[in-house]
Amino acid sequence: MTSLAGQLGAASLVGADGRDYTRDDLAALGASDGLATDRPVALCLRDPVALIRALAALDGRTATMLLLSGALDADTVRVLVERTGCGALVTDRDDLLGHATALRFEDATAPGRAAPRAATTWLLTTSGTTGTPKIVPHTLKSLTRSVFRFTPKDAPNWGLLYDPTRFAGLQVTLQALVGGGRLLAVDTHEPIAAQIAALAAMGCTHLSATPTLWRRVLMVPDHKALSLRQITLGGEIADQAVIDALRAAYPAARVTHIYASTEAGVGFSVNDGRAGFPADYLALAPGGVKLKIVDDILWLRPPLGPSVASPEIAVDAEGYIRSGDLIEAAGDRLQFLGREGGLINVGGVKIYPETVEDTVKSVPGVALVQVSSKKNPITGTLVLAEVQLNPGADAATTKQAILDTCRARLVREAVPAIIRFVEGFEINAAGKLVRKGGAPT
Repeated sequence: MTSLAGQLGAASLVGADGRDYTRDDLAALGASDGLATDRPVALCLRDPVALIRALAALDGRTATMLLLSGALDADTVRVLVERTGCGALVTDRDDLLGHATALRFEDATAPGRAAPRAATTWLLTTSGTTGTPKIVPHTLKSLTRSVFRFTPKDAPNWGLLYDPTRFAGLQVTLQALVGGGRLLAVDTHEPIAAQIAALAAMGCTHLSATPTLWRRVLMVPDHKALSLRQITLGGEIADQAVIDALRAAYPAARVTHIYASTEAGVGFSVNDGRAGFPADYLALAPGGVKLKIVDDILWLRPPLGPSVASPEIAVDAEGYIRSGDLIEAAGDRLQFLGREGGLINVGGVKIYPETVEDTVKSVPGVALVQVSSKKNPITGTLVLAEVQLNPGADAATTKQAILDTCRARLVREAVPAIIRFVEGFEINAAGKLVRKGGAPT
Protein backbone atom coordinates (compact mmCIF):
# COMPACT_ATOMS: atom_id res chain seq x y z
CA MET A 1 0.00 0.00 0.00
CA THR A 2 1.45 3.36 -1.07
CA SER A 3 0.34 6.46 0.79
CA LEU A 4 0.06 9.96 -0.63
CA ALA A 5 3.44 10.88 0.85
CA GLY A 6 4.96 7.93 -0.99
CA GLN A 7 3.55 9.03 -4.37
CA LEU A 8 4.68 12.66 -4.40
CA GLY A 9 7.67 12.13 -6.68
CA ALA A 10 9.30 15.42 -7.67
CA ALA A 11 6.21 17.45 -6.83
CA SER A 12 6.25 20.80 -5.09
CA LEU A 13 3.66 23.16 -3.62
CA VAL A 14 3.88 26.95 -3.73
CA GLY A 15 1.83 28.74 -1.08
CA ALA A 16 0.16 32.13 -1.36
CA ASP A 17 3.10 33.58 0.59
CA GLY A 18 5.50 32.39 -2.11
CA ARG A 19 7.07 29.64 -0.01
CA ASP A 20 7.99 26.56 -2.05
CA TYR A 21 7.38 23.24 -0.30
CA THR A 22 9.39 20.42 -1.84
CA ARG A 23 8.43 16.75 -1.89
CA ASP A 24 10.58 16.22 1.22
CA ASP A 25 8.80 19.07 3.01
CA LEU A 26 5.39 17.60 2.22
CA ALA A 27 6.41 14.08 3.24
CA ALA A 28 8.18 15.11 6.43
CA LEU A 29 5.18 14.99 8.77
CA GLY A 30 3.17 12.15 10.25
CA ALA A 31 0.42 11.80 12.81
CA SER A 32 1.33 13.01 16.31
CA ASP A 33 1.22 10.64 19.27
CA GLY A 34 -1.73 12.61 20.66
CA LEU A 35 -3.93 11.99 17.62
CA ALA A 36 -6.31 9.05 17.89
CA THR A 37 -6.02 7.42 14.47
CA ASP A 38 -8.34 4.45 15.08
CA ARG A 39 -11.37 6.72 14.63
CA PRO A 40 -12.13 9.07 11.69
CA VAL A 41 -10.18 12.34 11.67
CA ALA A 42 -11.89 15.44 10.28
CA LEU A 43 -9.86 18.11 8.48
CA CYS A 44 -11.36 21.60 8.28
CA LEU A 45 -8.61 24.05 7.37
CA ARG A 46 -8.89 27.42 5.66
CA ASP A 47 -5.22 27.36 4.66
CA PRO A 48 -4.87 25.08 1.59
CA VAL A 49 -1.18 24.48 2.32
CA ALA A 50 -1.97 23.21 5.81
CA LEU A 51 -4.76 21.03 4.41
CA ILE A 52 -2.47 19.44 1.81
CA ARG A 53 0.29 18.89 4.36
CA ALA A 54 -2.25 17.23 6.68
CA LEU A 55 -3.40 14.92 3.89
CA ALA A 56 0.18 13.83 3.23
CA ALA A 57 0.82 13.36 6.96
CA LEU A 58 -2.30 11.34 7.75
CA ASP A 59 -2.99 9.25 4.65
CA GLY A 60 -2.09 5.65 5.48
CA ARG A 61 -1.71 6.46 9.16
CA THR A 62 -5.36 6.94 10.06
CA ALA A 63 -8.27 4.71 9.13
CA THR A 64 -10.52 7.47 7.80
CA MET A 65 -10.19 11.16 6.91
CA LEU A 66 -13.21 13.45 6.54
CA LEU A 67 -12.42 16.42 4.30
CA LEU A 68 -14.49 19.49 5.16
CA SER A 69 -14.38 22.83 3.38
CA GLY A 70 -12.91 25.62 5.46
CA ALA A 71 -15.84 27.73 4.25
CA LEU A 72 -18.52 25.54 5.89
CA ASP A 73 -20.42 27.13 8.75
CA ALA A 74 -19.58 25.86 12.23
CA ASP A 75 -22.95 24.16 12.77
CA THR A 76 -22.63 22.11 9.56
CA VAL A 77 -19.08 21.12 10.49
CA ARG A 78 -20.24 19.86 13.89
CA VAL A 79 -23.13 17.90 12.36
CA LEU A 80 -20.83 16.17 9.84
CA VAL A 81 -18.16 15.47 12.46
CA GLU A 82 -20.71 13.85 14.75
CA ARG A 83 -22.43 11.96 11.92
CA THR A 84 -19.16 10.26 10.97
CA GLY A 85 -18.03 9.58 14.55
CA CYS A 86 -14.79 11.54 14.25
CA GLY A 87 -12.40 11.27 17.16
CA ALA A 88 -10.53 14.43 16.18
CA LEU A 89 -11.15 17.65 14.26
CA VAL A 90 -7.99 19.23 12.85
CA THR A 91 -8.60 22.92 12.18
CA ASP A 92 -7.13 26.41 11.99
CA ARG A 93 -10.47 28.11 12.72
CA ASP A 94 -10.87 29.78 16.10
CA ASP A 95 -14.66 29.26 16.01
CA LEU A 96 -14.14 25.48 15.90
CA LEU A 97 -11.38 25.14 18.48
CA GLY A 98 -13.94 24.97 21.28
CA HIS A 99 -15.21 21.65 19.92
CA ALA A 100 -14.37 18.76 22.25
CA THR A 101 -12.28 16.95 19.63
CA ALA A 102 -10.62 19.99 18.01
CA LEU A 103 -6.85 20.14 17.50
CA ARG A 104 -4.67 22.65 15.71
CA PHE A 105 -2.73 21.40 12.70
CA GLU A 106 0.53 21.80 14.62
CA ASP A 107 -0.75 19.55 17.43
CA ALA A 108 -2.13 16.87 15.10
CA THR A 109 1.09 16.37 13.13
CA ALA A 110 4.68 15.75 14.13
CA PRO A 111 8.05 15.26 12.39
CA GLY A 112 8.66 11.70 11.35
CA ARG A 113 8.06 9.31 8.51
CA ALA A 114 6.39 6.35 10.17
CA ALA A 115 5.47 3.71 7.64
CA PRO A 116 1.80 3.73 6.54
CA ARG A 117 -0.27 1.06 8.23
CA ALA A 118 -3.33 0.59 6.02
CA ALA A 119 -5.25 2.21 3.19
CA THR A 120 -7.15 5.26 4.39
CA THR A 121 -10.74 5.93 3.45
CA TRP A 122 -11.18 9.54 2.28
CA LEU A 123 -14.64 10.93 3.02
CA LEU A 124 -15.56 13.78 0.66
CA THR A 125 -18.58 16.03 0.85
CA THR A 126 -20.61 16.86 -2.24
CA SER A 127 -20.31 20.40 -3.55
CA GLY A 128 -23.94 21.01 -4.48
CA THR A 129 -25.32 24.52 -4.25
CA THR A 130 -28.23 23.79 -1.92
CA GLY A 131 -28.91 21.54 1.07
CA THR A 132 -26.68 19.67 3.51
CA PRO A 133 -23.69 18.00 1.80
CA LYS A 134 -23.72 14.24 1.30
CA ILE A 135 -20.68 12.24 2.41
CA VAL A 136 -19.07 10.04 -0.24
CA PRO A 137 -16.20 7.62 0.45
CA HIS A 138 -13.11 7.27 -1.75
CA THR A 139 -9.65 5.77 -1.58
CA LEU A 140 -6.40 7.28 -2.81
CA LYS A 141 -6.50 4.69 -5.61
CA SER A 142 -9.93 5.82 -6.81
CA LEU A 143 -9.00 9.50 -6.51
CA THR A 144 -5.82 9.11 -8.56
CA ARG A 145 -7.33 6.79 -11.20
CA SER A 146 -7.20 9.47 -13.92
CA VAL A 147 -3.94 11.19 -12.89
CA PHE A 148 -1.53 11.62 -15.80
CA ARG A 149 2.17 11.26 -14.93
CA PHE A 150 4.36 13.96 -16.50
CA THR A 151 8.09 13.73 -17.12
CA PRO A 152 10.21 16.33 -15.27
CA LYS A 153 10.88 18.33 -18.46
CA ASP A 154 7.14 18.61 -19.19
CA ALA A 155 6.05 19.25 -15.59
CA PRO A 156 3.13 21.72 -15.56
CA ASN A 157 2.40 24.52 -13.11
CA TRP A 158 -1.16 23.89 -11.94
CA GLY A 159 -3.09 26.84 -10.49
CA LEU A 160 -5.50 26.04 -7.66
CA LEU A 161 -8.65 28.16 -7.73
CA TYR A 162 -10.84 25.43 -6.24
CA ASP A 163 -11.29 24.46 -2.61
CA PRO A 164 -8.94 21.43 -2.29
CA THR A 165 -11.39 19.55 -0.05
CA ARG A 166 -13.94 19.35 -2.90
CA PHE A 167 -13.67 16.66 -5.55
CA ALA A 168 -12.61 19.05 -8.34
CA GLY A 169 -10.04 20.78 -6.15
CA LEU A 170 -8.69 17.48 -4.94
CA GLN A 171 -8.31 16.32 -8.54
CA VAL A 172 -6.20 19.39 -9.37
CA THR A 173 -4.16 18.89 -6.18
CA LEU A 174 -3.47 15.20 -6.84
CA GLN A 175 -2.84 15.72 -10.55
CA ALA A 176 -0.15 18.28 -9.69
CA LEU A 177 1.44 16.47 -6.76
CA VAL A 178 1.16 12.84 -7.86
CA GLY A 179 1.45 13.63 -11.57
CA GLY A 180 4.81 15.33 -11.15
CA GLY A 181 4.04 19.04 -11.32
CA ARG A 182 3.97 22.19 -9.21
CA LEU A 183 0.80 23.23 -7.41
CA LEU A 184 0.27 26.99 -7.09
CA ALA A 185 -2.07 27.76 -4.19
CA VAL A 186 -3.24 31.39 -4.27
CA ASP A 187 -5.33 33.11 -1.61
CA THR A 188 -8.87 32.47 -2.84
CA HIS A 189 -10.21 35.07 -0.39
CA GLU A 190 -8.58 37.75 -2.55
CA PRO A 191 -10.49 39.35 -5.48
CA ILE A 192 -10.36 37.25 -8.63
CA ALA A 193 -8.15 39.85 -10.35
CA ALA A 194 -5.54 39.49 -7.59
CA GLN A 195 -5.67 35.69 -7.85
CA ILE A 196 -5.10 35.81 -11.62
CA ALA A 197 -2.22 38.28 -11.20
CA ALA A 198 -0.62 35.99 -8.62
CA LEU A 199 -0.97 32.92 -10.84
CA ALA A 200 0.50 34.77 -13.80
CA ALA A 201 3.46 35.91 -11.68
CA MET A 202 4.07 32.31 -10.54
CA GLY A 203 4.12 31.01 -14.13
CA CYS A 204 0.81 29.12 -14.15
CA THR A 205 0.50 26.98 -17.30
CA HIS A 206 -2.46 24.74 -16.42
CA LEU A 207 -5.68 25.97 -14.85
CA SER A 208 -8.96 24.30 -13.96
CA ALA A 209 -12.19 26.06 -12.92
CA THR A 210 -15.94 25.87 -13.21
CA PRO A 211 -17.55 27.66 -16.18
CA THR A 212 -18.79 30.25 -13.67
CA LEU A 213 -15.26 30.91 -12.44
CA TRP A 214 -13.92 31.02 -16.00
CA ARG A 215 -16.46 33.69 -16.90
CA ARG A 216 -15.23 35.72 -13.93
CA VAL A 217 -11.63 35.19 -15.08
CA LEU A 218 -12.51 36.49 -18.54
CA MET A 219 -13.90 39.67 -16.93
CA VAL A 220 -10.47 40.44 -15.42
CA PRO A 221 -8.82 43.12 -17.62
CA ASP A 222 -5.40 41.43 -17.44
CA HIS A 223 -6.57 37.83 -17.83
CA LYS A 224 -4.37 37.36 -20.90
CA ALA A 225 -1.30 37.73 -18.67
CA LEU A 226 -1.76 34.01 -18.04
CA SER A 227 0.34 31.93 -20.44
CA LEU A 228 -1.86 28.86 -20.41
CA ARG A 229 -1.21 25.56 -22.17
CA GLN A 230 -4.17 23.70 -20.65
CA ILE A 231 -7.64 24.98 -19.71
CA THR A 232 -10.01 22.62 -17.93
CA LEU A 233 -13.68 23.20 -17.15
CA GLY A 234 -15.69 21.08 -14.74
CA GLY A 235 -18.32 21.09 -12.03
CA GLU A 236 -21.06 22.70 -14.14
CA ILE A 237 -22.37 22.40 -17.69
CA ALA A 238 -19.76 23.79 -20.09
CA ASP A 239 -21.80 25.88 -22.54
CA GLN A 240 -20.62 26.68 -26.06
CA ALA A 241 -20.30 30.39 -25.35
CA VAL A 242 -17.70 29.98 -22.60
CA ILE A 243 -15.79 27.33 -24.58
CA ASP A 244 -15.58 29.67 -27.57
CA ALA A 245 -14.57 32.63 -25.39
CA LEU A 246 -11.73 30.66 -23.80
CA ARG A 247 -10.45 29.38 -27.14
CA ALA A 248 -10.38 32.96 -28.42
CA ALA A 249 -8.68 34.35 -25.30
CA TYR A 250 -6.04 31.60 -25.07
CA PRO A 251 -5.42 30.27 -28.60
CA ALA A 252 -2.29 28.36 -27.52
CA ALA A 253 -4.15 26.36 -24.87
CA ARG A 254 -6.02 23.10 -25.18
CA VAL A 255 -9.56 23.51 -23.83
CA THR A 256 -11.00 20.45 -22.08
CA HIS A 257 -14.28 20.03 -20.28
CA ILE A 258 -14.50 17.14 -17.85
CA TYR A 259 -17.54 15.31 -16.57
CA ALA A 260 -16.99 14.14 -13.02
CA SER A 261 -18.89 13.83 -9.78
CA THR A 262 -17.99 13.21 -6.17
CA GLU A 263 -19.95 9.95 -6.28
CA ALA A 264 -18.57 8.45 -9.50
CA GLY A 265 -15.21 10.17 -9.77
CA VAL A 266 -13.88 11.28 -13.16
CA GLY A 267 -16.21 10.16 -15.94
CA PHE A 268 -14.80 11.44 -19.23
CA SER A 269 -13.23 14.44 -20.92
CA VAL A 270 -14.05 16.27 -24.15
CA ASN A 271 -11.41 18.12 -26.19
CA ASP A 272 -13.14 18.86 -29.51
CA GLY A 273 -14.31 22.40 -28.70
CA ARG A 274 -18.01 21.49 -28.63
CA ALA A 275 -20.45 21.52 -25.74
CA GLY A 276 -21.88 18.17 -24.64
CA PHE A 277 -20.14 14.92 -25.56
CA PRO A 278 -20.05 12.53 -28.56
CA ALA A 279 -22.88 9.99 -28.65
CA ASP A 280 -20.39 7.23 -29.43
CA TYR A 281 -18.98 7.58 -25.89
CA LEU A 282 -21.86 5.28 -24.90
CA ALA A 283 -20.19 2.50 -26.88
CA LEU A 284 -16.53 3.48 -26.46
CA ALA A 285 -16.41 3.70 -22.63
CA PRO A 286 -13.71 6.43 -22.59
CA GLY A 287 -11.07 5.89 -19.94
CA GLY A 288 -12.68 2.57 -19.06
CA VAL A 289 -15.78 4.33 -17.69
CA LYS A 290 -18.93 2.73 -19.07
CA LEU A 291 -21.92 4.99 -19.71
CA LYS A 292 -25.60 4.41 -20.24
CA ILE A 293 -28.76 6.51 -20.29
CA VAL A 294 -31.89 5.29 -18.55
CA ASP A 295 -35.03 7.44 -18.62
CA ASP A 296 -32.89 10.40 -19.80
CA ILE A 297 -30.58 10.08 -16.77
CA LEU A 298 -26.84 9.44 -17.20
CA TRP A 299 -25.40 6.44 -15.33
CA LEU A 300 -21.66 5.68 -15.08
CA ARG A 301 -19.66 2.58 -14.14
CA PRO A 302 -16.04 3.43 -13.22
CA PRO A 303 -13.48 0.69 -13.91
CA LEU A 304 -12.89 0.28 -10.16
CA GLY A 305 -16.59 0.46 -9.31
CA PRO A 306 -17.76 2.53 -6.34
CA SER A 307 -14.66 3.03 -4.19
CA VAL A 308 -16.46 2.08 -0.98
CA ALA A 309 -20.08 0.99 -0.49
CA SER A 310 -22.21 3.88 0.75
CA PRO A 311 -25.95 4.49 1.20
CA GLU A 312 -25.31 7.99 -0.24
CA ILE A 313 -24.54 6.50 -3.68
CA ALA A 314 -27.29 5.05 -5.92
CA VAL A 315 -25.85 1.96 -7.63
CA ASP A 316 -27.74 -0.55 -9.81
CA ALA A 317 -27.19 -4.30 -10.03
CA GLU A 318 -24.57 -3.87 -12.78
CA GLY A 319 -22.49 -1.42 -10.76
CA TYR A 320 -23.60 1.74 -12.59
CA ILE A 321 -23.81 4.90 -10.47
CA ARG A 322 -26.80 7.19 -10.99
CA SER A 323 -25.64 10.73 -11.76
CA GLY A 324 -28.93 12.61 -11.53
CA ASP A 325 -27.98 14.56 -14.70
CA LEU A 326 -30.53 14.78 -17.51
CA ILE A 327 -29.31 14.10 -21.07
CA GLU A 328 -30.82 14.94 -24.46
CA ALA A 329 -29.70 13.48 -27.80
CA ALA A 330 -29.02 15.99 -30.59
CA GLY A 331 -27.70 14.23 -33.68
CA ASP A 332 -24.23 12.82 -32.96
CA ARG A 333 -24.10 14.73 -29.70
CA LEU A 334 -25.47 14.24 -26.20
CA GLN A 335 -26.24 17.45 -24.35
CA PHE A 336 -26.65 18.08 -20.63
CA LEU A 337 -30.00 19.61 -19.72
CA GLY A 338 -29.44 20.03 -15.98
CA ARG A 339 -30.23 18.26 -12.74
CA GLU A 340 -33.39 16.19 -12.56
CA GLY A 341 -34.65 18.02 -9.45
CA GLY A 342 -34.07 21.49 -10.87
CA LEU A 343 -36.99 21.72 -13.31
CA ILE A 344 -39.25 24.77 -13.39
CA ASN A 345 -42.92 24.06 -14.22
CA VAL A 346 -44.56 26.94 -16.11
CA GLY A 347 -48.20 26.29 -16.95
CA GLY A 348 -47.53 22.54 -17.21
CA VAL A 349 -44.42 22.99 -19.40
CA LYS A 350 -41.15 21.71 -17.91
CA ILE A 351 -38.31 24.21 -18.23
CA TYR A 352 -34.64 23.40 -17.64
CA PRO A 353 -32.94 26.44 -16.02
CA GLU A 354 -29.54 25.52 -17.47
CA THR A 355 -30.96 25.45 -21.02
CA VAL A 356 -32.33 28.98 -20.60
CA GLU A 357 -29.02 30.08 -19.05
CA ASP A 358 -27.04 28.71 -22.00
CA THR A 359 -29.23 30.73 -24.36
CA VAL A 360 -28.91 33.94 -22.34
CA LYS A 361 -25.13 33.51 -21.98
CA SER A 362 -24.80 33.44 -25.77
CA VAL A 363 -25.94 37.09 -25.92
CA PRO A 364 -23.11 39.64 -26.24
CA GLY A 365 -22.72 41.70 -23.08
CA VAL A 366 -23.82 38.94 -20.68
CA ALA A 367 -21.16 37.89 -18.17
CA LEU A 368 -23.12 35.61 -15.83
CA VAL A 369 -26.74 34.58 -15.50
CA GLN A 370 -28.86 32.58 -13.11
CA VAL A 371 -32.36 31.39 -13.97
CA SER A 372 -34.87 30.54 -11.26
CA SER A 373 -38.62 30.48 -10.72
CA LYS A 374 -40.86 33.18 -9.30
CA LYS A 375 -44.34 32.43 -8.02
CA ASN A 376 -47.25 33.73 -10.09
CA PRO A 377 -51.00 33.47 -9.24
CA ILE A 378 -51.99 32.62 -12.85
CA THR A 379 -49.32 30.22 -14.21
CA GLY A 380 -48.00 29.12 -10.81
CA THR A 381 -44.46 30.14 -11.70
CA LEU A 382 -42.61 32.48 -14.02
CA VAL A 383 -39.05 32.29 -15.32
CA LEU A 384 -36.75 34.86 -13.69
CA ALA A 385 -33.35 35.61 -15.24
CA GLU A 386 -30.84 37.53 -13.13
CA VAL A 387 -28.03 38.86 -15.29
CA GLN A 388 -24.60 40.31 -14.59
CA LEU A 389 -23.35 42.44 -17.47
CA ASN A 390 -19.87 42.70 -18.87
CA PRO A 391 -18.22 46.07 -18.17
CA GLY A 392 -19.50 48.67 -20.63
CA ALA A 393 -22.57 46.71 -21.76
CA ASP A 394 -25.82 48.65 -22.04
CA ALA A 395 -28.65 47.20 -19.97
CA ALA A 396 -31.54 48.20 -22.24
CA THR A 397 -29.85 46.94 -25.41
CA THR A 398 -28.77 43.69 -23.76
CA LYS A 399 -32.24 43.08 -22.33
CA GLN A 400 -33.83 43.38 -25.75
CA ALA A 401 -31.17 41.08 -27.23
CA ILE A 402 -31.86 38.50 -24.51
CA LEU A 403 -35.59 38.56 -25.26
CA ASP A 404 -35.06 38.35 -29.03
CA THR A 405 -32.60 35.45 -28.69
CA CYS A 406 -34.76 33.51 -26.23
CA ARG A 407 -37.90 33.97 -28.33
CA ALA A 408 -36.05 32.65 -31.37
CA ARG A 409 -34.56 29.57 -29.66
CA LEU A 410 -36.85 28.57 -26.78
CA VAL A 411 -40.47 27.60 -26.28
CA ARG A 412 -42.66 30.51 -25.22
CA GLU A 413 -42.89 29.39 -21.58
CA ALA A 414 -39.08 29.31 -21.23
CA VAL A 415 -38.59 32.94 -22.29
CA PRO A 416 -37.78 34.91 -19.11
CA ALA A 417 -40.82 36.86 -17.97
CA ILE A 418 -38.58 38.91 -15.68
CA ILE A 419 -35.03 40.04 -16.44
CA ARG A 420 -33.23 41.58 -13.49
CA PHE A 421 -29.72 43.04 -13.67
CA VAL A 422 -27.48 42.38 -10.66
CA GLU A 423 -23.97 43.38 -9.59
CA GLY A 424 -22.83 39.81 -8.98
CA PHE A 425 -23.71 36.37 -7.64
CA GLU A 426 -22.92 34.25 -4.62
CA ILE A 427 -20.43 31.54 -5.55
CA ASN A 428 -19.68 28.63 -3.21
CA ALA A 429 -16.31 27.16 -2.26
CA ALA A 430 -16.50 24.79 -5.25
CA GLY A 431 -16.77 27.71 -7.69
CA LYS A 432 -20.43 27.10 -8.51
CA LEU A 433 -23.35 29.50 -8.56
CA VAL A 434 -25.44 29.07 -5.41
CA ARG A 435 -28.87 28.08 -6.63
CA LYS A 436 -32.08 29.49 -5.19
CA GLY A 437 -33.77 26.29 -4.03
CA GLY A 438 -34.06 23.15 -6.14
CA ALA A 439 -31.52 20.40 -6.47
CA PRO A 440 -27.79 20.78 -6.16
CA THR A 441 -25.77 21.19 -9.36
